[in-house]
Amino acid sequence: MIAGLIRARSLRTRLFVMILLPLIVVAAASSVVLHWLARDMSRSLYDDTLKVVAHTVAREAVLTKGDLVTDSLLDSLVGALGDPIYYRVHADEGYFLVGHSDAPQPDRDLDLPGGVPVFFDADYHGEPVRAVVLREFISDPDFDGWTTVQVWQTVTQRQALSMTMLAQSATVLMLLLIAAAALVWFGIRRGLAPLTDLRAAMALRHTNDLRPIRRPVPREAEPLVRTINNLFQRLTAELERRNSFISNAAHQLRNPVAAIQAQAEAARDSHALTDRAERLQDLTEATRRLSRMSQQLLRFDAANEGRADRDTPPADLVRLVADVARRHVPAALRARVEIEYDGPDGPLYVQGDPVLIEEAIDNLIDNALRYGCPPDSHLQLRVESRFGMGVLTVADEGPGIPAESSEKVFERFVRLSPVEDGGCGLGLSIVRAIAKGVGGSARILPAERGCTLRFSLPLRAAPQAAAGSGGKDSSRQFADRFM
Repeated sequence: MIAGLIRARSLRTRLFVMILLPLIVVAAASSVVLHWLARDMSRSLYDDTLKVVAHTVAREAVLTKGDLVTDSLLDSLVGALGDPIYYRVHADEGYFLVGHSDAPQPDRDLDLPGGVPVFFDADYHGEPVRAVVLREFISDPDFDGWTTVQVWQTVTQRQALSMTMLAQSATVLMLLLIAAAALVWFGIRRGLAPLTDLRAAMALRHTNDLRPIRRPVPREAEPLVRTINNLFQRLTAELERRNSFISNAAHQLRNPVAAIQAQAEAARDSHALTDRAERLQDLTEATRRLSRMSQQLLRFDAANEGRADRDTPPADLVRLVADVARRHVPAALRARVEIEYDGPDGPLYVQGDPVLIEEAIDNLIDNALRYGCPPDSHLQLRVESRFGMGVLTVADEGPGIPAESSEKVFERFVRLSPVEDGGCGLGLSIVRAIAKGVGGSARILPAERGCTLRFSLPLRAAPQAAAGSGGKDSSRQFADRFM
């Protein structure tokens, strides 16, 4: 139960238990110590009284010349001590004078120095007793010499006194513990009041209110508040990005949807078969553009959400470039563009999701073939390792990109070409988002002719299964099979 309270979700309860639990342990230990002290004090008090009784019995025996102690004196002693008192008096050389002959015997031989009382515990008729032996030298005609007096008493009242003192001490400790618990609970509530006020203030906020927390908090809570503020800042940036993306996407999708609607209505109202066929062809083309734009939007969003995952296997940049380039060979042949590849013979492993990296490579090659490769030109693909990064460089021989637009082309929905070719201005944005998601980069390099774009990803160690494999898609094999 205590472990459950310590693991409780309530910080107030955990603090209360963790503060009060040591106090309970200290109180229990104090009760044990107080019990020992009460027992020792009770024994000391009763032993001193028993020693006085021994002296009294000795004097009474001398005065009465060996007669029994008077009943009145014995009753007074018993009334003062509470337990029955027994005694025995021996003269010098062990001569029995008066008292009880069956006195309790100690467990071992006692050293009895003169004038010094010696105490021991024993049993008398089945009951525990406390006894004292006192030897005194008496100068008297009838008792000339050493006289030994032994007095014993049951310990019931001693134990009762010890328990009474223990109960009183335990009661005081319990009251103190209850008072401490109340004060601790009050102190915790007051101490956690700033956090409670912070919770109440946060509960009153609107769901879209992501302003930083400015309320003063204890020093120990400042790191938590800073972390929450950083989270609010990231959430604000993400919401702004999402809202901007949704707004731009809605704007970009409005025209294709309107075009599809117009083409569909025109095809419906057209009576000539030739005119209807043309309208249906335009409708098919508009649908294709809308489909491509939708796919690009989804891929862009996935690229922005993607993050480096060290648990995923590394991606082979050489193989991915070769696979994507193969798919574009037919389009390159139709456009009379020659694709040239230069890269390592073996694999080059990089960090990132192979699907997203393949999408980035596809966008780079597709953009180059669309906008940077006039007929009878070359498209250069180079894969290499540079400063811990796997690098793909795509160079074309087209009109190039002005220096002032080298960063603008990576923004969403930015298109430098005024020609309607089905593009939506998301290709390079997707490329940069994929690269940044794993700690890489995508940028345009200065070039005398055409456009040169460098796509970089962090290198990864080769997996065990592929460590010894050779260059499966070497530059020579790629050129021999597809050029």
